[in-house]
Amino acid sequence: MPTQHTNQSSIEQLHRDVAAFAEEMRIPAPNAIRSAVVPFSIGAALALAILSPP
Repeated sequence: MPTQHTNQSSIEQLHRDVAAFAEEMRIPAPNAIRSAVVPFSIGAALALAILSPP
């Protein structure tokens, strides 16, 4: 049956795609880390500057 073979091929391709996507998500991109840390660091520095006693 060609339909069953096509469905099986599609399912196998889907599994490969999901496995590849999961591998990509396991390794965070340096830009993603930087974009999360920089605003926090700026806010923390500003808070310390404003709230620290003279």
